[in-house]
Amino acid sequence: MTERLSERDIMSDCLTMQKHLTEAYNSAANETAHNLLRSDLINILTEEHQLQSSVFGALDKRGWYRTRPVTREALSQVQSYFKSVQIRLQ
Repeated sequence: MTERLSERDIMSDCLTMQKHLTEAYNSAANETAHNLLRSDLINILTEEHQLQSSVFGALDKRGWYRTRPVTREALSQVQSYFKSVQIRLQ
């Protein structure tokens, strides 16, 4: 007997697939020496990120993928950290 996947399982699988696709397109864009191809890959990557965001939003809306709330202070700390990393790398 074949067990059917739930809508939640299917959507979670789609989110995982989108994460892997964005990783693959990002790597390909980073590693190509051809500017036109890089541009095309980045356009596809942007589309894949938009799809990933839609799937994530649908999961979150249904309560199937929750993230923890963040305080303004914690957000500010993370922003400061990454700004300092960016400055050090320049």
